[in-house]
Amino acid sequence: MTDYWKFDGFQHLYLEDSWVLRFAFAPGKLTIEVEFVLRESHPAFSPPLAGEQYCYRRGSIHFDAMTAFAWSGRNVVPAVDASGEMDLGSFDGFEARDDRYIITGEFGRLEIVSVPPRVDLGIDSSANSPA
Repeated sequence: MTDYWKFDGFQHLYLEDSWVLRFAFAPGKLTIEVEFVLRESHPAFSPPLAGEQYCYRRGSIHFDAMTAFAWSGRNVVPAVDASGEMDLGSFDGFEARDDRYIITGEFGRLEIVSVPPRVDLGIDSSANSPA
């Protein structure tokens, strides 16, 4: 089994305190929209904003060539944060067994067969930068 921080593009992320915002499905594809916690080693890291514990950046995890998918325990009710935004909880685990990815969290358990996922921090990389 391989843990997420060993995947290409995931080395400087801290998923355990990152928030899943939404799942988007298309034929053969899964996109997980995330409010990522960046580690200090990430090139886009900046000091946390006042009142925040971490440096957050919005982005997504893409499974671009998904051939199988299973989702169990998805009885989650979205939470609403202090700013009024909804999220589906945080990650408890994200690991791989060959081409099978197992992701667990408050949102349930996903099992995905795919080529390796990729991370996209999107175009709004200044969202957590001081003004």
